[in-house]
Amino acid sequence: LQSSQGANQHSRFLYLRVKGEVENLVQAVGFDRCTILRPAVLLCKRQESRPTEWMAQQFLGVVARVFPTAYSVPVETVARAMVATVLQPGKGKVEVLENRAIHELGKA
Repeated sequence: LQSSQGANQHSRFLYLRVKGEVENLVQAVGFDRCTILRPAVLLCKRQESRPTEWMAQQFLGVVARVFPTAYSVPVETVARAMVATVLQPGKGKVEVLENRAIHELGKA
C-alpha cells in the first residue's frame, strides 16, 4: 500500500487523516503480509497542471541533492521499492517503510 509520510488517523489534516484511516482498514483485512510505504513528496512529471506541487518539486529537487532521503523521493524509486518488498521475505505481518527505507530499498 502506498500511503504518505505523516499518515495518521488522528491528524488534523484531512489528507493525512484519510491516509492513516486507509492504512488501518487495510491492516484490518487480515492479509498474511502487508507492506505500507510512506513516501515523502513524490518527484514526478504530471500531465495535469498542479502549480503549487510543481514549485515544491522544483525546490525539493534542489534540496534532494544535499539531503536525498529527507523530503522527497522519485516515483521510480518507490516503484522499485514496491517490487523489492514483494520479492524479499517480510519482516513481520505488517511492515511500514518510511521515506529513508524506501530510498534504500529502491536502490537494491
